[in-house]
Amino acid sequence: MTSERDAWDKLEIILKPLGGLLTALAVAIVGFWTSNYLRERESQEGALRERMQTSDTNARLYSELISKREESESALRKDMFKSIIDSFLRAGSQNLEDEVLNLELLVYNFHESLNLKPLFLHVQREAMKAGNAGGYMGRLNRVASEITKKQMLVLEEGGATFDATLDTKTLSFSSSSSGVEPSADYAAKDLSLEGVARNFRLEALQADPRTQEVELRLTIRTPSSNGEVGTTATEFWVGYFDFPMIDNTRLTHDQRCAVVLNNFDSRRGAAELTLVYFPGKYAGLREKPYYDEVVARLLAASQRPAAIPAH
Repeated sequence: MTSERDAWDKLEIILKPLGGLLTALAVAIVGFWTSNYLRERESQEGALRERMQTSDTNARLYSELISKREESESALRKDMFKSIIDSFLRAGSQNLEDEVLNLELLVYNFHESLNLKPLFLHVQREAMKAGNAGGYMGRLNRVASEITKKQMLVLEEGGATFDATLDTKTLSFSSSSSGVEPSADYAAKDLSLEGVARNFRLEALQADPRTQEVELRLTIRTPSSNGEVGTTATEFWVGYFDFPMIDNTRLTHDQRCAVVLNNFDSRRGAAELTLVYFPGKYAGLREKPYYDEVVARLLAASQRPAAIPAH
């Protein structure tokens, strides 16, 4: 018993300082690891703060640059607009060539925000009085066609369209789009946009080969969920100088509808038309939604159920 107790005593004597050494070593290792972890985390947080500060600085600088650029562009456009409009308002201050040039400048720079049809008609009347009416009319029609095509590219991307060809002598239609109801008296088609389906019907009332314009009656039928059908009808003249972003019919749900004249062939007696149905956000800058439409959209967005993230 004594020998065994002496052996355990010896082992205890040996292990006691070793345990203290191991404990001190473990404490030192844990302390070093914790200190290193804290330093690394502090370094990462510092780097993150620095990146965020850099990002904020860059964003603020970018915003200031964009704001200054927009201010300078707005000032330039304002000066340009005032100069060109003043030239039109000063009676007898310019010849027809200057008027056509100024109109071209106005159209190419302000076609999304201004209804320039009155100026087109004014210059057209002046051109008809001039000796070289054909040359000036060609320029007017060319710039109007370019702007119409440019706007239609935008509207067709976010909307729906159908084409129809009108016999300007008999005022009968022949459709060039699939799905359009065949009829000699009218062209009609169902179009759907943003979940709203409508039926569009075009009827021709008159055609004027001299001014290359067509008078149309547009009837729009919109079925509702309760089975009722809302009907909207309007009559208007459409020519080369009617641009769809500006000259359009306002519909419910902040939507728009416009008809454009692509071609008027007096010799063949045919007019090519396109009806475009598009969201109100694509309308010109002067066409703003009503406040009740904005409120209705905000309420609909707030009541829409939130998407559940995938795990």
